Amino acid sequence: MLKSRGFTLIELLTVIFMIGLFSAFAVPGIMSWRDAAKLRGAAENLKGNLELAKMKAIQVNGPVAIQFSSDRYMIFVDTGAKDGKLDPDEELMKSVVLPPGVKFDLTESSLRDVNADDDNWPQKIRFKGRGTALSGTAVLTNSKKTRAKSLTVSSLGRITLANYTLN
Repeated sequence: MLKSRGFTLIELLTVIFMIGLFSAFAVPGIMSWRDAAKLRGAAENLKGNLELAKMKAIQVNGPVAIQFSSDRYMIFVDTGAKDGKLDPDEELMKSVVLPPGVKFDLTESSLRDVNADDDNWPQKIRFKGRGTALSGTAVLTNSKKTRAKSLTVSSLGRITLANYTLN
C-alpha cells in the first residue's frame, strides 16, 4: 500500500475556496467594526479633552476655548481680545487632528460661530472660570455618514456623549 505524502490538487483548491468564502463574509464586518471603533474613540477622546478644558478653566479662573473645524480642534486658554479665537500670546493646550474617516459635521452641530468669515475655524465652545459654558452640540460622523456621535455641553458645563441620528 502506498501512503500519500501531500495534498491533492482538489484538496488544495477546496481549502483555498473555503478560505476565500470565509474572508468574503468576514472582511466587511471587520471594516465596519473598525470604522465604528474609530468614531467611538474620537468621540471619547473629544469628551476627555472637553473635560480637560473645563478643568483648566476652573484652575485658571478664566475662559478656555475649543475651536472646531471639519477635521480637527484646538484647545487654548482664551485671554486675548479676540473672543474665542487663538491669539499669538495665548497658551495652546492641545491641537488634535481627527483620525482618517472621522469628521465634524458642522452643519449638524449647534456650536457658537466664532466669525462667519473664518472658514478654517467656524465654530467653538468656551468654558468660563466656573466651568460653565454656552450650550452647544458637536457632531462627529464617519466618512460614509452612516454613523454619528454627538457631544453636548450644557450651560452648566455638563458634557454628555450619545449616538446621533443624521437627518
